[in-house]
Amino acid sequence: MTETIVKLSKSYTAHEKSFDAVTLREPTYSEIYRDGLGRPSDWQPTQHGPMLVKYPEVVDAYLQRICVNPGYESIGALNAIDSLKLEEAVTDFFREKKASLISPTD
Repeated sequence: MTETIVKLSKSYTAHEKSFDAVTLREPTYSEIYRDGLGRPSDWQPTQHGPMLVKYPEVVDAYLQRICVNPGYESIGALNAIDSLKLEEAVTDFFREKKASLISPTD
């Protein structure tokens, strides 16, 4: 299963453990569909064009399940910048990665 390491802006200590990164595992089908968590963000139409809406409660529900190291119980004191890095990492699991545009050379 794919894991993502999110490098934080500073070191934190929680539950007598220091960390400066959070490792997340990829969400599973069961979590997305059977548990009904769904997508952590969605494009919504507006009068000015589509807007990406993020659902903090869904992001948090995923983080409760996919935090590998440190555990979910340790991330409560993260600052705003690092919290947004985790949100972005969660939403990135739901984006298809584009193929590289680099062409092979002869």
